Amino acid sequence: MKFYIPILFLFLNLTLNAQSKSIYEICKSEIASYCQGVKPTKARILQCLLEKGKDLSESCEIAQKTLGDAMKAKSQGLCKEDVSEHCRWIIPGGGRILKCLFKHEAEISNACNAVLNEP
Repeated sequence: MKFYIPILFLFLNLTLNAQSKSIYEICKSEIASYCQGVKPTKARILQCLLEKGKDLSESCEIAQKTLGDAMKAKSQGLCKEDVSEHCRWIIPGGGRILKCLFKHEAEISNACNAVLNEP
């Protein structure tokens, strides 16, 4: 029991850290390694880390998951029609829906585009 308490505390601390700091701060070294030249928007950085990020730090993985969950919740309403129209055959997971939306960026709604280009 004593062993689990420090691990639980560490996990909660990392989760709170991921929620209070931006992914740009938490994943600074990973972004520098894997995402040079990527437009600095939350969705594009998330997509880059999902596709290219290898050996992410634990805090960066948590920040990535936290941002992914937040982006998914935000985009489900605003991008639902765009996903249905342009990405309906894409199997969700691993950033494939984001990649599809980026591919069709010129054709998607302004609301969905705003989510994809949020700084």
